[in-house]
Amino acid sequence: MSTDQSESNDQGEADTSRRTFLKATGATTAAVGAGVNTVGAEEGNEDIQALIQRMSLEEKVGQMTQVALGEDGEGLGPNEEFTTHDDVDTIGDLFSEHYVGSILHGGSSGPTQDGTEFVSGLNDLQEYNVENTDHGVPFIWGGDALHGNCFLDGCTSFPQRLNMGATRDLERVEAAAMHTGESVAAMGGHWNFGPTADLLRDMRWGRFFEGHSEDAMLLGEMARVRARGFECHDQVAATVKHFSGYGTPNIGNDRAHVRTSLRDLRTRQFPPQERALEEAKTVMVNSGAVNGKPAHASEWLLTTVLREHYEFDGVILTDWDDFDRKISNHEYVPDTEDGWRRAVKGGLDAGIDMCMCGAETPPTRFIETTIELVEDGEIDEQRIDESVRRILELKRDVGLLEEPYADETAIEGLVGGAQDVSEQLAKESLVLLENDDGTLPLEGSEEVLLTGPGVDNGTENRFLMQHGGWTLGWQGVEEGEPTEDGPRPRQSTIAGELSDRLGNRFTHVPTSFEADPYGTVQDFENGRFDLTDEQSDAIIDAAGTADAAVVVLGEGPHNEGFGDRDRMRLPEAQQELVALLADELDDEVPLVGVILAGSPRGTDETFQHLDSILFAGQPGSDTGVAVADVLFGEYNPSGKLPFTWESNVGFTPLFYDDYPPRQSVGAEDGMVQYEFGHGRSYTDWEYSAVSLSTNTVESPSSKPTVTAEVTVENTGDIDGEHIVEVYNTKSYGSVLQPHRRLVGFERVQVDAGDSVTVTVELDLSTLEVVPGDVPGTQPKVVEAGEYELSVGDRTMTLTIGQTEGISESEAIPIPHADSTENSRTARNLLALFQ
Repeated sequence: MSTDQSESNDQGEADTSRRTFLKATGATTAAVGAGVNTVGAEEGNEDIQALIQRMSLEEKVGQMTQVALGEDGEGLGPNEEFTTHDDVDTIGDLFSEHYVGSILHGGSSGPTQDGTEFVSGLNDLQEYNVENTDHGVPFIWGGDALHGNCFLDGCTSFPQRLNMGATRDLERVEAAAMHTGESVAAMGGHWNFGPTADLLRDMRWGRFFEGHSEDAMLLGEMARVRARGFECHDQVAATVKHFSGYGTPNIGNDRAHVRTSLRDLRTRQFPPQERALEEAKTVMVNSGAVNGKPAHASEWLLTTVLREHYEFDGVILTDWDDFDRKISNHEYVPDTEDGWRRAVKGGLDAGIDMCMCGAETPPTRFIETTIELVEDGEIDEQRIDESVRRILELKRDVGLLEEPYADETAIEGLVGGAQDVSEQLAKESLVLLENDDGTLPLEGSEEVLLTGPGVDNGTENRFLMQHGGWTLGWQGVEEGEPTEDGPRPRQSTIAGELSDRLGNRFTHVPTSFEADPYGTVQDFENGRFDLTDEQSDAIIDAAGTADAAVVVLGEGPHNEGFGDRDRMRLPEAQQELVALLADELDDEVPLVGVILAGSPRGTDETFQHLDSILFAGQPGSDTGVAVADVLFGEYNPSGKLPFTWESNVGFTPLFYDDYPPRQSVGAEDGMVQYEFGHGRSYTDWEYSAVSLSTNTVESPSSKPTVTAEVTVENTGDIDGEHIVEVYNTKSYGSVLQPHRRLVGFERVQVDAGDSVTVTVELDLSTLEVVPGDVPGTQPKVVEAGEYELSVGDRTMTLTIGQTEGISESEAIPIPHADSTENSRTARNLLALFQ
C-alpha cells in the first residue's frame, strides 16, 4: 500500500469517527470540521457562478429536480430500493447517478415519525450525497409543515389556517410559525411549503380549511407573518402558494379551471401573495388553469407578473406532478412523448426553476427531456443556468452550503412544544355563532351529556376531526385510519377534558364515525356517519338525567380533491342525532352544538334546534382545553368568521367584499347565514369617540396609512378580548366599489366595566381599484373622493384628495397575442375600452 493510500484511508477513518462523534454530541460544524466534500467546506465562499460553469449539463438539470420519497414505503438509506418508479435503482442513485438537487416527503408523512430517527436519516443521506457527487452540493429537503411540524409523533398541531384567520392575532400566528420553522430545521429540513396564500371563495372546495380568509388584506397579513416566522432562524425557506388563482376553482373542484377577470386578479388574488412575497424565498405554482391557460404554462403569470412586476428572483417550484398534469388533468397537450416534451418546455419557458416529481413523474423522464431540449437547441443553456443559480442561492441562504448537517439533539426539545401559543390560538379561534338567552357559559356543576361522531368499531377517533388534513398524514392522522398504538399529535380532546373536569357528572355516548377520506370522494359528508339503535337508546337514557347536553357535529379529515363536495348541510345521521336530542331533552335543558369542521358545515334546518352554537373549526392539539374553557366561561370567546357562511350552496360563491348587488334587488334575505366578521361574546361591547388621525389625505401615495381611534367599552360583567374591525362601507368611483371591505383590525383585552382607547392602523391600499373599462388594464389607484369608514354602528369620513396609486406605479403589462397581426388586433380592442 502506498503512503498516499495509507494517508487517504487514515483520513477516511478519521472522518467516519468524527462523523460518529458529531452525531453523538450534536456538534454543528460537521462539514467544515471533517473536511467533507461540500461547497462551503472545500471552496469557502466560492462564487456560485463559477460553480455553475464547472457543472455539466446533467448536474445542472439534476439540481432542478425534486423527487418525492416515501410514496411506496422508501426509507432514507442510500442503499434502499427506490420503489416509487422503476427508472432508478436505489435512493443513493438519485444523487450519485442523477445529481438530484432536492427531495421531499409529501402529505406530512415521512419514513419515520420519530424526530431523532428522521434527522439522523437525513444526515446520513446528505453525507452520502455530498461524498458521492463531484460537485458536493447538498440536497435541500422540503415538506408540508403547514400547521406545525406535523410529521412527528407527539407534535404540536397548531389550529388549522381557517382557525388562524378567525383569531386576527398576527403576533401569535407568527409565533406558531416560528416554532414550526425551528422544528423543521432541527429535523434536518430547510424548505417548508407554506404559507398558503389562496383567497377563499367557495366553501365546496376540499382545501377550504387551508385558506386563512376570503379577505385579501387579512389573508395577506396572515401569510406575510407566517412566511416571516418560518424563515426567522435563517435555516428554512418559506413558500408562497399557489401562484395564482388556485383558491377560486370552478364549482369548487380542486385543481379545476379558474374563471376570473384581470381586475379581480389584480385587486384580490395577487395582493395577498404580494404581501407574503415580502418575506418568502420561494413560490409554488397554481396546479389549475386561469382563464384557459394552465398556470404552469403561463409566461405572463410567472415571468411578466411574478418576476418582472413583483421583482421576485427566488425559486419557482411546480406543485406535485404538475408537468404531467398538463396531460392528465388539463388535456393541454397530448399523452405522447411529444406532448410531454411540450409540457416541460412550456413550463421552463414560463419561468419554472424546479420540477416536483411525485408518484406520476419518474425523475429521469424530466431530467432526460430537459437535457434533450437543450441539446436540440429548443432551450438555451443560459436559461438552465438561471434556475440553477436561484437554487444554489437558496441553498446558500438557508445555510446548507456552509453546514449541510443538522444537530441531531436539537429536535428532542422541540416536539410538542409551544403549547402556550397553541392553546391560546385555539381559544382565540373559536367563534360563538349563537347563544340564545345566555345559554353559555355553563356553571360547571351540571350533569353533562356529550355525544356526536367519535367511535369506529370500538376505537374512539373524534380527535381526527380536531386536527384535519396535513397531520401525520396527507388526509389526517394515519390517513384517517388510526391504529391503537399509532402516532398522535400532542392532544387534549373534548371528551377527555370534560371527563377530567366533571368526573362522575359526565356521560359520553359517541356515535359512529369512519373517516374514509379516499372512499368518500365527492361524497358531501366527508366521512361516514351513523346513529345506531344501541347508541340512540344510550342517548335517550342519558338525556333523562342531563342538566346540559353538548353535541359535536362536523366533518371528517380530508384534503384536496378527495374533500370536494357539493352540499354543506350536516350529514343525515348528525341531523337525526340533533333531532333526537331536541325531542328527548327537557325544555329547560340547554343543547349546545360544537362544530369541528374545516368549512362552514350546517344549515338552519339543524341549527334551529340548538340553543348555542360554537364553531370550533379544527383547533388542533389543544382543542379539549379550548372548548372546555369556553363552555364553562373560563375563556370568553372572541373569534370572528374569516369567511361568509352562505345559507345554501346554491348561493355559492358569495363573498362579503363582492360588488353590489349580491342578488337581484329585494332577494338578498336568507342568502347569508352568518356574515364575514360574525362572532358573539359572553359580554357586550360598545364603541364611542371614533376619530381619524387625519380626515383628509391629499396624496395617498405619500401617506398610505392613517390611524383610527375608538373607545371600546366592555359593558357586561365578564372580562373579554375583542377584535375591533374598521370597514369601508360606502364609496363611489369610476368603477363598482366592493359591498364592504376591511381596512384595519386590532385585538384588545378589556375587563368588565372598563373601557380602553384602541388605535387601529388603516391600510389605504385596500381601497385601490382598477379604473377604466372592462379589460381592467390600467394602474391600480385610490380614487379621489369621500370614503365612509365604519366601526360597528359608528362612522367616519375620510376624504382622498388626489387619485393616486399606492401598490403600483404602473400597470401590470397585459399578455400579448402571439402574432403581430393578433397583437395589433388586441391593442385596438383594448384602446376601445380605455
